[in-house]
Amino acid sequence: MSKGQIVTLGKDEPLKHTSMAKANAKTGEPHANNWTFFDHSSGNFKAGIWDCTAGSWEHNHPKLEFCYIVEGSVTIKEEDGPTHVYNAGDSFVVPKGTRVTWIVENYAKKLFVSAAHLEGK
Repeated sequence: MSKGQIVTLGKDEPLKHTSMAKANAKTGEPHANNWTFFDHSSGNFKAGIWDCTAGSWEHNHPKLEFCYIVEGSVTIKEEDGPTHVYNAGDSFVVPKGTRVTWIVENYAKKLFVSAAHLEGK
């Protein structure tokens, strides 16, 4: 039987796994893992699983990103804007170019889908 076209995040073998300390750390020593399960040939669309240990860092989102928190919680402070707290079961979208500070108190795990280039709103 062939593998098929549908990708199951967390069950299928990831295409790529990266593990690194977060750049621009403000507090702690946050370390993140990123498992990419789908990467469109255009490089414009990705889906995967991300997790991170405690700490905070500044980030300018290079892509539009949908996130679903699977485990733990994150606090996201928008530059010159509100602060958002997301717990397991919560989902949100971060528009491309949004400047934020991510804060992970203990540990967080999320599913993500990102797109670099979209037309319109």
